[in-house]
Formats: sequence, structure tokens, C-alpha cells
Amino acid sequence: MSTKKETESPDAVVRTVFQTIFSGDFSPFEFHPGLASLQKHFPPMLVSFPDFRAELKQQIVDGDRVGTHWVFRGTHLGDFQGIPGTGKPVEFQNLSISRVVDGRIVSYNSEVGWLTVLRQIGALPLRQQ
Repeated sequence: MSTKKETESPDAVVRTVFQTIFSGDFSPFEFHPGLASLQKHFPPMLVSFPDFRAELKQQIVDGDRVGTHWVFRGTHLGDFQGIPGTGKPVEFQNLSISRVVDGRIVSYNSEVGWLTVLRQIGALPLRQQ
């Protein structure tokens, strides 16, 4: 019997990896190019937004590339980038493109709506027109 895991589809790999973020288990990211960044930045997010959750809105697979659209929600209850908790809810989007080879994410690029978060917690003013 082989112990080698069957290769999962690229979208299944991406989904599995991101689901582990919310459990606090970083082992699927062992070879992820951004592991050090994730390990550094994600745990403080759970302090800032303890009810942080993600909704997978859409995923598109094209060969070894996976495009993913997430919506994140949470309540700003702890310090976030030096901004004390406000109790305000936040909702922001993330768009990412991952490249999956042999069941592992070998590249990952993401755009996160941090400006939206900062506006929602009152750290950036909305311009009046």
C-alpha cells in the first residue's frame, strides 16, 4: 500500500490550505512561499478579530492556476496595527491567484482590502465630496 497521497485538484489544495488558517494549523503551509509571513501576521489577526471568518465566494481553475475570491468578516475587538479594538464589524474582500504543482502551492499572489478595514474601524476618514 502506498503512503503517497493522491494529487488533489488545484482548487481542493487551495481550499484545504485556507481552511487550516482558521484552525491555527500551519502544517499544510510547510512549503508555501509565504509561510513565514502567514505565521507572523495571521495569529495577531485572530487577536484583533477573534470571530474572523471567511466565505469562499468563487474559485476559477485554469490549468495549475487557481483564482479565488474571498469575503472576510469579523469584529474589531483587539489591537490592530496599533489601533485599539472599536467593537465595529468589518467586511472586506481578498482576491488571490495561486499556482499549484504536485499538490503544493508554489506561488501565491493576493490583494487584500486593508483600506476598507481601516475605514470601517474609523482609522481612515471617508472623503466628503
